[in-house]
Amino acid sequence: MKYLLLPVLLLWGMGVGAQPTRPADYGLKAFSINDNKLGRINFYVDTMGLFKKAPLFIDINGSGGLPLCIYINGKGFGAVSNTFDPNITAKTKEKYHYIILDKPGTPFCDTITTLQSAKEYDLHKLIAGYKVSDEYTRRLSLQWRVEATRKVISYLVKNHFWDHTKIVAYGYSEGGQVVPALAVEDKRITHVVTIAGSGLNQFYDNIAGWRIKAAKGEITSRQAQDSINASFKNIADIYKNPTATNKAFDGHSYKRWASFCAVAPFEQLRKLTIPIYMVAATDDTSSPVYGLDYVLLDFIRLGKTNLTYEPCVGCNHYLTSIDNGKQVSHDYLQKILAWVDMHRQ
Repeated sequence: MKYLLLPVLLLWGMGVGAQPTRPADYGLKAFSINDNKLGRINFYVDTMGLFKKAPLFIDINGSGGLPLCIYINGKGFGAVSNTFDPNITAKTKEKYHYIILDKPGTPFCDTITTLQSAKEYDLHKLIAGYKVSDEYTRRLSLQWRVEATRKVISYLVKNHFWDHTKIVAYGYSEGGQVVPALAVEDKRITHVVTIAGSGLNQFYDNIAGWRIKAAKGEITSRQAQDSINASFKNIADIYKNPTATNKAFDGHSYKRWASFCAVAPFEQLRKLTIPIYMVAATDDTSSPVYGLDYVLLDFIRLGKTNLTYEPCVGCNHYLTSIDNGKQVSHDYLQKILAWVDMHRQ
């Protein structure tokens, strides 16, 4: 499970004020809800026809406590990168209200400073060193993301943003696991879209990964089994301490892992009768395709027909593939929007 880090915009010799670092720079208006249980929930709505009733398109992004906008303050340059896709706003705002939430305790935009020049710096290394907030670590869980999104939907309904037609829950990576849980809990959701999400327990991905490496001859069977044994020890400790935020595994708190691995996503998905669109990347090492193939298998077994399953052949976690030595990006959004129009409840 990862965040989607979009291409950097380089703006040479300019101050932070000239960069697209505010919600308004992306055509978004900021809102917030203070909740006794969940804390402060910050969310953003596109400004086109802001106070007109419309269907809702809720964008639920990937994992990690990164801001939606990151400003790199480097030596002689400034750069902005996003962990959400502004192109989604552009393609949905005419027919929908586009909505996206911050993670708990996370600002819309934050600055990372480096003494390196534009030619020297490595964006991914800088991002890897970003320190998430204590509130993010304390609060982030599958339940927080589901309940916070439900609060936002209720706010939008109460304040007459929704036209009482469609609410599309669109989730990428970790968000692809949030959306089925959200739809099970909130019957106002009319369509679920899961992109490079999960089908099986996330812990199983690492276990199967070691087996695959052994089968390919990259490591020995003994090495694979030793690694799997160590994984099971970690997993057992997480399930014994499911609310711990002072213990971490593979970059996430125990609380985060235990919440997302409490129920396998296919078990949530098969409860749904609303239309589901699922994109699986066949060369994805973060959200392996076999877990998503299992969802289709389970739907066939049950005779359920509400799943549209779309494998992105040769694609990685970011839906890019290599064709004749060139990187090709695959954008499913227009197809998804057409699918939503065709699949009414």
